[in-house]
Amino acid sequence: MLKVKLSKIENVSKKILKKCGVPNNDAQIIVDSILYAHSRGKGTHGITRLPIYERKIKNGSMNPNTDFNIVNDTPIVSVFDANYGFGQVAAAKGIEICIEKAKKYGLGIVGIRNSNNFGTAGYIAEKCTDQNMIGIILANSGPAIAPSDGKKPIFGTNPISIAFPKGDNQFPIVLDMATSVISRGKIRLAAKNTEKIPFGWALDSDGNPTDNPIEAIKGSMIPIGGHKGYGLSLAVDILAGLLTGSAFGGEVKPLGCNDGYSRNGNMLITINISFFMKMDEYAKNISTLYQNVKKSGDKKEIFLPGEKSYRNSQLNTETVELNINQIDEINCLAERLNLECRL
Repeated sequence: MLKVKLSKIENVSKKILKKCGVPNNDAQIIVDSILYAHSRGKGTHGITRLPIYERKIKNGSMNPNTDFNIVNDTPIVSVFDANYGFGQVAAAKGIEICIEKAKKYGLGIVGIRNSNNFGTAGYIAEKCTDQNMIGIILANSGPAIAPSDGKKPIFGTNPISIAFPKGDNQFPIVLDMATSVISRGKIRLAAKNTEKIPFGWALDSDGNPTDNPIEAIKGSMIPIGGHKGYGLSLAVDILAGLLTGSAFGGEVKPLGCNDGYSRNGNMLITINISFFMKMDEYAKNISTLYQNVKKSGDKKEIFLPGEKSYRNSQLNTETVELNINQIDEINCLAERLNLECRL
């Protein structure tokens, strides 16, 4: 592992995206999501995905422009078509619309169809906490989880993020999870780095436990809590996929697929806390919750959702660690695009 400056990651990412035809404002959103992922220790959702984006744009399975068209619009609920553009851009635009609705009506709901993987769900959810609101983010993804007792993957690892504003001198509580034991990005990264994965993460195509990431990608991910994780993944597929008019039921194409549009769907919800209680009351209550959780055991060992990521972000202000294979891949991409920048 080598230390790389976040400023270099930002510079290289932005130039690669612009070279691929991504508009400046959209490129900045994507770069911000990449920096968010790396600073919080979630590099699987960061710069390593740029070669995938470049390839998908080149072969026509993803649009560099994220045209956001209205399908249905009401004061509280809206549905938008992302026209196969960047998931980060569509979700970021969608959550801003949610926030504006919630300012007026206490609640904002936006469904997005025909999008792509948006990276780290927490990046989108935390935009709500910045406005003293609760953010709920649901997204479906390419087939990775088989129904209980099944072998064929039907449902994605379908990320869920629920973010709550912080109390006094604290950090936002940010639940950011996949419906599988581990995110599929970690499987892809292990395959890229020719590393084995722990047993208990995935099954091969015959339904057997495997420590081979290549076989895991061909097979299926193990859902959290067995049949409960499968049920949760199904519910997200309905809410984020079927209900928004996106692909669902095994029809979402995986991030790395090159033979058609992915057609991911998102369901974004924002709740305005001030419609329920005054913010100082909320801050006092959420601080009490923090303390009660910490008092349940050794304070050094008890963590709230998002706490470790927050601590990482406070440490990783200038540099993060990248695998040499990741660095080489990005540098080769920059060279192939005739760019002078390197990590």
